[in-house]
Amino acid sequence: MSGMEDRPLLVLDLDETLVHATEVPLSSEPHHEVPPYFLYLRPGLATFLQHVSELFRLAVWTSSSPAYAQAVCPKVFSKAEKLEFVWARDRCTSTRNFETDTWCDAKPLKKLKRRGYDLAQVLVVDDSPEKHTRNYGNLVQVAPFTGNPNDDELSHLAIYLSQLAALPDVRSIEKRQWRRRLSANA
Repeated sequence: MSGMEDRPLLVLDLDETLVHATEVPLSSEPHHEVPPYFLYLRPGLATFLQHVSELFRLAVWTSSSPAYAQAVCPKVFSKAEKLEFVWARDRCTSTRNFETDTWCDAKPLKKLKRRGYDLAQVLVVDDSPEKHTRNYGNLVQVAPFTGNPNDDELSHLAIYLSQLAALPDVRSIEKRQWRRRLSANA
């Protein structure tokens, strides 16, 4: 790939994907404080971001508030200004699941398509599949991070995303159970 624009886009969620924010501190020391939250970075985060930033353009889409996103991103990304965009709840679409009668802040990728992104070259990493019911070909679901210092999800995810980065259409690969398949092929 010749340059930055040729790289696929990797859209990352924040809470329970890259960080765990809680109003009650865990037994370990938090990495940062974003009042009223204590912020814990997922183990291996810096190494993961360094690795994927060589393969992808990076962006953030969280269902948290815009103010929260603006406060957390500089603590997570060493060069937050290099992100393609930081979107928050105000860019989500409130969606109702009629079977469970619950609402969620969906992240419809058609909003990215309208901005000129080719969805064949967009991957989303999120712990909440309900926010991506119309994006399944683009979603790589991760296990929720709740502060466990022994969490190793990002080291495996970096390997998996490396395999997807060069595909002409990332939607062509089945991503459910990605970690089990990755282990089976190791």
